[in-house]
Amino acid sequence: MGYINFEEEIYVAKNQLHKRNINNKNLFDSILRHKNLPETYSPCKQYSFKTFNDETFGKQGILDEENFSTIENKDIICTKFIGCTFKNLNFKECRFVGCIFENCKFEDGGVKFENCSFFKEESDGKPSLNKYDNFSSHFINCDVYAKFLNCILSFSIFEKCNLKTTNFEQSAMDNIIIIDSDLDMIIFSDCDLGSAKIVSTYIKDLEFRDKFQTKLDEKSFFDKIPIRLKTREEYEGIYMTYKTLADKFKENSLNNNFGEYYYLGKSTQRKTLKTIPKIGSYLYWITCGYGERPEFAVYSSLVIIVIFAILYLFLGVEIDDKTIIYNMSTIKNLSISKVLKDLNETLSLSIGSFGGVGTINCKPTEISYILTNLEVLIGVVMMGLGIGTLTRKVVR
Repeated sequence: MGYINFEEEIYVAKNQLHKRNINNKNLFDSILRHKNLPETYSPCKQYSFKTFNDETFGKQGILDEENFSTIENKDIICTKFIGCTFKNLNFKECRFVGCIFENCKFEDGGVKFENCSFFKEESDGKPSLNKYDNFSSHFINCDVYAKFLNCILSFSIFEKCNLKTTNFEQSAMDNIIIIDSDLDMIIFSDCDLGSAKIVSTYIKDLEFRDKFQTKLDEKSFFDKIPIRLKTREEYEGIYMTYKTLADKFKENSLNNNFGEYYYLGKSTQRKTLKTIPKIGSYLYWITCGYGERPEFAVYSSLVIIVIFAILYLFLGVEIDDKTIIYNMSTIKNLSISKVLKDLNETLSLSIGSFGGVGTINCKPTEISYILTNLEVLIGVVMMGLGIGTLTRKVVR
């Protein structure tokens, strides 16, 4: 059994999303109605408390970052951007409180968010001690080509979005939810992804470029990546994504999470291998789950014991000084009770050989001794794999 229960994690993430949407809506309606904001906020008259439909912000063309137009030091409060286009635009030291971006496009030269906040933590209710609003922004069905530099994206929601060639650098992204989205050429640099949830999302290319370390914790969750094209290139890309995630969890000393994504990566890599390496990978998977599934060693051992017990019947065994060999002519005359009785004896022989402890009533014939020796060797290997895998998991 895997360390991560994916079904449970998905349920938790969707439940968080539901509660967060309710919380955001209630706070949005309250602020919009009463304008009850702390004095530290100064709503921008041009952009706050408005709904923008199908408008374009920024400069035309495909421009370099230094030629972007700039919106600086603005508090943009409870604003809806619906069907809007943002291009060649730099938001600098702006605060977005409860903003909704729906069916928007961030395109051409892209959009840069520098030292921006998309999160309001403090509560305006009385008493406010130890109370938090956790009021976040929501991106819905957006095409995002952007850079988030030193931003606060805590508790933000990206739903049904297409994020392509987008960088998150030195940004707080704890408790972020990305769901039903596509991630293509995404780079994280020294971000906080504690308790982040990435659910039902297709990840094509993901990279960590850290000078220090992107933070993950035990509640950080990346869902299994859905398979779309079933091509070798897709499997290789997904394998590399799992490997990247596994390595990053290991850097954060989260060895159990590392093991889970390592297992997913090796399972995906297997589909890209040629015949002989693929056979080796299958054996590694079946016998111990790439070192991450101790129970696989038990299941494999049981199957091996039963297979050898059946083979003993056809190669010959001695039971009570009688040699029993099944073949096509003799098997027709056997009753079910006789077969079960003989199988019980060969199972005893197989278990004894597999465990290296021998047996009492049933003995192999000269020919089946070869089978016994082979089973002893397999039993030693399987017990070593099982104990090693189990010890590895227990130590973690």
